Amino acid sequence: MKVVRVTCSICLLVLSLVAFTFLTATPKAQAAASGSTFVVRFHGASAFANFDSFSPDGCIETLAFVDGTQNGSSLEADVFISQVNNCTATPLSGGGCGPTALLCAFGTTFSPTFQVSKALDSASLSATIPVFDSVSGNTFNVSVDVTWVATGPLSRESGSSHFHTKNFTENFHFNDEFRDASASGTVSDGTTNFSPSPSVFAQTASFKSGDVTITHS
Repeated sequence: MKVVRVTCSICLLVLSLVAFTFLTATPKAQAAASGSTFVVRFHGASAFANFDSFSPDGCIETLAFVDGTQNGSSLEADVFISQVNNCTATPLSGGGCGPTALLCAFGTTFSPTFQVSKALDSASLSATIPVFDSVSGNTFNVSVDVTWVATGPLSRESGSSHFHTKNFTENFHFNDEFRDASASGTVSDGTTNFSPSPSVFAQTASFKSGDVTITHS
Protein backbone atom coordinates (compact mmCIF):
# COMPACT_ATOMS: atom_id res chain seq x y z
CA MET A 1 0.00 0.00 0.00
CA LYS A 2 1.35 3.45 -0.94
CA VAL A 3 -0.16 6.57 0.57
CA VAL A 4 1.26 10.09 0.38
CA ARG A 5 0.39 12.34 3.36
CA VAL A 6 -3.24 12.00 4.40
CA THR A 7 -4.61 14.73 6.67
CA CYS A 8 -7.54 14.56 9.09
CA SER A 9 -9.23 17.51 7.39
CA ILE A 10 -9.26 15.77 4.04
CA CYS A 11 -10.64 12.63 5.73
CA LEU A 12 -13.62 14.70 6.88
CA LEU A 13 -14.25 15.75 3.31
CA VAL A 14 -13.97 12.19 2.07
CA LEU A 15 -16.61 11.11 4.56
CA SER A 16 -18.93 13.83 3.33
CA LEU A 17 -18.51 12.53 -0.23
CA VAL A 18 -19.31 8.87 0.46
CA ALA A 19 -22.96 9.21 -0.53
CA PHE A 20 -22.00 10.70 -3.89
CA THR A 21 -19.38 8.04 -4.52
CA PHE A 22 -21.87 5.25 -4.27
CA LEU A 23 -24.41 7.10 -6.39
CA THR A 24 -21.87 6.88 -9.23
CA ALA A 25 -21.14 3.20 -8.76
CA THR A 26 -21.97 1.11 -11.82
CA PRO A 27 -21.18 -2.54 -12.59
CA LYS A 28 -18.98 -2.51 -15.69
CA ALA A 29 -19.02 -6.21 -16.40
CA GLN A 30 -20.70 -9.26 -14.99
CA ALA A 31 -20.51 -12.95 -15.72
CA ALA A 32 -22.60 -15.17 -13.47
CA ALA A 33 -20.39 -18.18 -13.88
CA SER A 34 -16.99 -16.55 -13.26
CA GLY A 35 -17.73 -13.48 -11.15
CA SER A 36 -18.29 -9.75 -11.52
CA THR A 37 -16.49 -6.40 -11.67
CA PHE A 38 -17.77 -3.31 -9.87
CA VAL A 39 -16.35 0.17 -10.60
CA VAL A 40 -16.86 3.30 -8.48
CA ARG A 41 -15.61 6.71 -9.66
CA PHE A 42 -15.74 10.16 -8.09
CA HIS A 43 -14.64 13.37 -9.78
CA GLY A 44 -15.80 16.61 -8.25
CA ALA A 45 -15.29 19.50 -5.86
CA SER A 46 -16.27 20.29 -2.30
CA ALA A 47 -16.07 22.96 0.38
CA PHE A 48 -16.80 22.83 4.10
CA ALA A 49 -16.73 25.19 7.05
CA ASN A 50 -16.96 24.94 10.84
CA PHE A 51 -18.37 27.83 12.90
CA ASP A 52 -18.20 28.24 16.68
CA SER A 53 -19.78 31.06 18.72
CA PHE A 54 -20.93 31.84 22.28
CA SER A 55 -23.77 33.74 23.94
CA PRO A 56 -22.85 37.01 25.72
CA ASP A 57 -22.66 35.23 29.09
CA GLY A 58 -20.42 32.53 27.63
CA CYS A 59 -22.76 29.67 28.57
CA ILE A 60 -24.49 28.75 25.30
CA GLU A 61 -22.10 27.50 22.64
CA THR A 62 -23.34 27.20 19.04
CA LEU A 63 -21.57 24.93 16.58
CA ALA A 64 -22.47 24.95 12.90
CA PHE A 65 -21.05 22.88 10.06
CA VAL A 66 -21.88 23.31 6.38
CA ASP A 67 -20.60 21.64 3.24
CA GLY A 68 -21.30 21.61 -0.46
CA THR A 69 -20.30 18.95 -2.97
CA GLN A 70 -20.41 18.65 -6.74
CA ASN A 71 -19.92 15.31 -8.49
CA GLY A 72 -20.51 15.76 -12.20
CA SER A 73 -24.05 17.11 -12.49
CA SER A 74 -24.98 15.97 -8.96
CA LEU A 75 -25.04 18.50 -6.12
CA GLU A 76 -25.44 18.13 -2.36
CA ALA A 77 -25.33 20.46 0.63
CA ASP A 78 -25.41 19.49 4.30
CA VAL A 79 -25.81 21.45 7.51
CA PHE A 80 -25.39 20.46 11.15
CA ILE A 81 -26.20 22.78 14.06
CA SER A 82 -25.87 22.16 17.78
CA GLN A 83 -26.29 24.36 20.82
CA VAL A 84 -25.06 23.24 24.23
CA ASN A 85 -25.20 24.79 27.69
CA ASN A 86 -21.69 24.69 29.12
CA CYS A 87 -22.73 26.28 32.42
CA THR A 88 -25.24 23.75 33.69
CA ALA A 89 -24.90 20.18 34.81
CA THR A 90 -28.65 19.61 34.66
CA PRO A 91 -29.29 16.88 32.06
CA LEU A 92 -31.42 17.99 29.13
CA SER A 93 -32.64 15.82 26.25
CA GLY A 94 -29.35 15.65 24.36
CA GLY A 95 -30.49 13.76 21.28
CA GLY A 96 -26.96 12.58 20.47
CA CYS A 97 -25.28 16.00 20.98
CA GLY A 98 -24.61 15.58 24.69
CA PRO A 99 -26.63 15.80 27.91
CA THR A 100 -26.80 19.64 27.89
CA ALA A 101 -27.81 20.05 24.24
CA LEU A 102 -30.45 22.66 23.48
CA LEU A 103 -30.44 22.01 19.74
CA CYS A 104 -29.15 19.14 17.60
CA ALA A 105 -30.26 19.53 13.98
CA PHE A 106 -29.07 18.01 10.72
CA GLY A 107 -30.32 18.18 7.14
CA THR A 108 -29.41 17.64 3.48
CA THR A 109 -30.55 19.02 0.15
CA PHE A 110 -29.77 17.84 -3.37
CA SER A 111 -30.70 21.14 -5.02
CA PRO A 112 -28.28 23.79 -3.71
CA THR A 113 -26.56 26.54 -5.66
CA PHE A 114 -22.92 25.60 -5.23
CA GLN A 115 -19.75 26.64 -7.07
CA VAL A 116 -16.02 26.15 -6.55
CA SER A 117 -13.44 27.94 -8.67
CA LYS A 118 -11.03 25.84 -10.71
CA ALA A 119 -8.08 27.16 -8.69
CA LEU A 120 -9.94 26.38 -5.41
CA ASP A 121 -9.40 29.99 -4.32
CA SER A 122 -13.11 30.67 -3.79
CA ALA A 123 -16.45 28.93 -3.38
CA SER A 124 -20.06 29.84 -2.68
CA LEU A 125 -23.07 27.95 -1.34
CA SER A 126 -26.69 29.05 -1.25
CA ALA A 127 -29.44 26.67 -0.18
CA THR A 128 -32.56 26.17 1.86
CA ILE A 129 -32.15 22.95 3.82
CA PRO A 130 -34.86 21.19 5.86
CA VAL A 131 -33.39 19.97 9.15
CA PHE A 132 -34.61 17.69 11.92
CA ASP A 133 -33.89 18.65 15.53
CA SER A 134 -33.51 15.49 17.61
CA VAL A 135 -33.89 17.45 20.87
CA SER A 136 -37.35 18.91 20.18
CA GLY A 137 -38.44 16.51 17.45
CA ASN A 138 -39.25 19.45 15.18
CA THR A 139 -38.40 19.98 11.52
CA PHE A 140 -37.63 23.46 10.17
CA ASN A 141 -35.82 25.13 7.28
CA VAL A 142 -32.33 26.56 7.51
CA SER A 143 -31.14 29.12 4.99
CA VAL A 144 -27.44 28.82 4.12
CA ASP A 145 -25.57 31.58 2.30
CA VAL A 146 -21.81 31.11 2.74
CA THR A 147 -18.73 32.11 0.74
CA TRP A 148 -15.17 30.77 0.95
CA VAL A 149 -11.92 32.63 0.24
CA ALA A 150 -8.65 30.67 0.18
CA THR A 151 -6.07 31.57 2.82
CA GLY A 152 -3.44 28.94 2.07
CA PRO A 153 -1.51 27.44 -0.83
CA LEU A 154 -2.71 24.56 -2.96
CA SER A 155 -1.84 21.19 -1.42
CA ARG A 156 -2.04 17.77 -3.00
CA GLU A 157 -2.59 14.25 -1.73
CA SER A 158 -2.49 10.97 -3.58
CA GLY A 159 -2.52 7.32 -2.67
CA SER A 160 -3.44 3.83 -3.71
CA SER A 161 -4.18 0.49 -2.15
CA HIS A 162 -4.48 -3.10 -3.32
CA PHE A 163 -6.22 -5.97 -1.56
CA HIS A 164 -6.42 -9.52 -2.86
CA THR A 165 -7.79 -12.84 -1.64
CA LYS A 166 -8.69 -16.03 -3.46
CA ASN A 167 -12.17 -14.80 -4.49
CA PHE A 168 -11.86 -11.03 -4.15
CA THR A 169 -9.63 -8.26 -5.51
CA GLU A 170 -9.89 -4.52 -4.82
CA ASN A 171 -7.83 -1.64 -6.24
CA PHE A 172 -8.36 1.90 -4.96
CA HIS A 173 -6.64 5.17 -5.85
CA PHE A 174 -7.19 8.87 -5.19
CA ASN A 175 -5.67 12.15 -6.30
CA ASP A 176 -6.92 15.19 -4.34
CA GLU A 177 -6.20 18.90 -4.11
CA PHE A 178 -7.27 21.26 -1.32
CA ARG A 179 -6.72 24.69 0.17
CA ASP A 180 -7.30 26.11 3.63
CA ALA A 181 -9.85 28.90 3.52
CA SER A 182 -11.92 31.35 5.52
CA ALA A 183 -15.70 31.11 5.27
CA SER A 184 -18.33 33.65 6.27
CA GLY A 185 -22.04 34.19 5.79
CA THR A 186 -25.32 33.18 7.34
CA VAL A 187 -26.70 29.86 8.57
CA SER A 188 -30.13 30.94 9.78
CA ASP A 189 -33.58 29.65 10.72
CA GLY A 190 -35.00 33.10 9.98
CA THR A 191 -34.62 34.25 13.57
CA THR A 192 -31.12 33.23 14.65
CA ASN A 193 -27.90 33.37 12.65
CA PHE A 194 -25.92 30.33 13.80
CA SER A 195 -22.71 31.59 12.12
CA PRO A 196 -22.29 35.17 13.41
CA SER A 197 -18.49 35.01 13.18
CA PRO A 198 -16.12 33.79 10.43
CA SER A 199 -15.31 30.09 10.35
CA VAL A 200 -12.87 28.54 12.80
CA PHE A 201 -11.77 26.14 10.07
CA ALA A 202 -12.65 25.75 6.40
CA GLN A 203 -11.34 24.18 3.21
CA THR A 204 -12.04 23.92 -0.51
CA ALA A 205 -11.08 20.77 -2.36
CA SER A 206 -11.27 18.78 -5.57
CA PHE A 207 -11.34 14.99 -5.66
CA LYS A 208 -10.55 12.28 -8.16
CA SER A 209 -10.88 8.69 -7.04
CA GLY A 210 -11.60 5.25 -8.40
CA ASP A 211 -12.31 1.88 -6.85
CA VAL A 212 -12.45 -1.42 -8.74
CA THR A 213 -13.60 -4.62 -7.05
CA ILE A 214 -13.56 -8.03 -8.71
CA THR A 215 -15.30 -11.04 -7.20
CA HIS A 216 -14.88 -14.63 -8.34
CA SER A 217 -17.26 -17.53 -7.92
